[in-house]
Parts: sequence; C-alpha cells; structure tokens
Amino acid sequence: MYVVARILEALLEGERAAWRLAARARVNPRRLSQYLAVMEERGLVARDGEYYVATEKGAALYHQIREIIEQLTDADLQDAVRRRGKRK
Repeated sequence: MYVVARILEALLEGERAAWRLAARARVNPRRLSQYLAVMEERGLVARDGEYYVATEKGAALYHQIREIIEQLTDADLQDAVRRRGKRK
C-alpha cells in the first residue's frame, strides 16, 4: 500500500518518465515496472509515450490511502496501542 501511495503521490506532482518516477518514489526500477503494469490495468495510471500520469481514479485512491495512513498513525491511536501492550 505504501509503495502504491508513493507512486501515485509522485505522479500527482506531474507526469514522469519511469526512471524519474523510480527515483522519486524510492522504488527499484524493475519492481516499479511491475507495479505500473498492474496500476495501468486497474486504471490508476495512464501512459503517454514514455511518461506516466495518475488518473482521476488513481488520485482518488491516493487520497483514500492517505486518510487511512493518517488514521493509523494518529497519536491517540498509537498511545492506545502502547497502553494496551503494557497491560499484557
């Protein structure tokens, strides 16, 4: 999920060639090509020549992922988990 979010985040900044996208999203280029193939099949990214862009569907998914990550990293939630761990 984090890799997909990093890829989409980079593409929401603007279209990118795969090699620049790999560097920006911190993904191995071979692994990136696998992710991009699946993401393109699912309509999350589109390819325009050598450049990739996030689609509207990809942008919507990115915002959903960010919301989930923010909820999971919320300080109150982290404190509750720590307190629960101390009880065991």
